[in-house]
Amino acid sequence: MAIGLDTILATQSATEAASASTVSDKIAEQKNMFLNLLVKQLQYQDPLNPMENTEFTAQLAQFSQLESMAEMNSNIELMAQFQNSMNSMQAASFIGRQVNARGNTINYSSGETGIDFNLEGNASLVTVTVYNSSGTTVRTITMSSVQEGDVTCTWDGMNDSGEAVSPGTYYYSVKASDYSGAAVNASTYAKGTVTGIKFENGTIYLQVGDKEITLADINNISEIGRAHV
Repeated sequence: MAIGLDTILATQSATEAASASTVSDKIAEQKNMFLNLLVKQLQYQDPLNPMENTEFTAQLAQFSQLESMAEMNSNIELMAQFQNSMNSMQAASFIGRQVNARGNTINYSSGETGIDFNLEGNASLVTVTVYNSSGTTVRTITMSSVQEGDVTCTWDGMNDSGEAVSPGTYYYSVKASDYSGAAVNASTYAKGTVTGIKFENGTIYLQVGDKEITLADINNISEIGRAHV
């Protein structure tokens, strides 16, 4: 009776979510099990009807392939760890520097907070809408005769009913139109000095005022009082 990989590797799917080292150990354990069973079968095979070695060779080749894949996964894991370390060092070097990053998140705590955006042209009317994580509008702020370029709108932490909102994460959108009623492109971003870094679920966040931004969202970085780099 030939030995099938389906039986020996029945638990292989459970190792897919494990680390590369765990997968490698599991494959080695299963390969040893396969070789032990092979030796037993060879000992008790019918000498008048010997077993074919073609299937054994094919299964050993599959084990070798699995071992190569496990080694490759291990190397990828090491590369990922190295990249994370490099990202952490890079993030730490941003502390005390000014950054400009994409985003429309407000991590509100209390009092007034700034809402930053950029207009590509002069606007007759600008509408800033603050909404919660459920998408419900919390506050609508209008501005008139706003010049193109970087703009900061101040939100006092009140909703449209004049009530103070609870601390938490909020979002905002910006719509603008010129004096003819045509739309003016507006892009949201966060700017300020990096005061710290935060690690959460494998992601590095830079703390900029009441905002948290990722490295991928950074548009530019500058030394305080110096040109952008």
